[in-house]
Amino acid sequence: MIALILVFGFVITLISGLHEQNLSKIGHSLFGYGLPLNWYRRGRSVVYPLPPESHIYFLENFALDFAFWSIIVAVLVVAVFKLLKEPVL
Repeated sequence: MIALILVFGFVITLISGLHEQNLSKIGHSLFGYGLPLNWYRRGRSVVYPLPPESHIYFLENFALDFAFWSIIVAVLVVAVFKLLKEPVL
């Protein structure tokens, strides 16, 4: 059951990476991916000293996102198992 929770938590974390947040500032377009924390950022700059395009992964945010979704899945799995064990009147 723990493996099931971890697998579903990982899959939901990857699916949450499809959620795009616009974090743009003047002279730099920045998009964050992930929910509730953005763990991948893609940016494009029009200001000279900055690189024209950047990709940044935040592994600690990915780990926190994974833990968050795994806890949500665990609560749902425990609730479903408790409901299934209740006697039907």
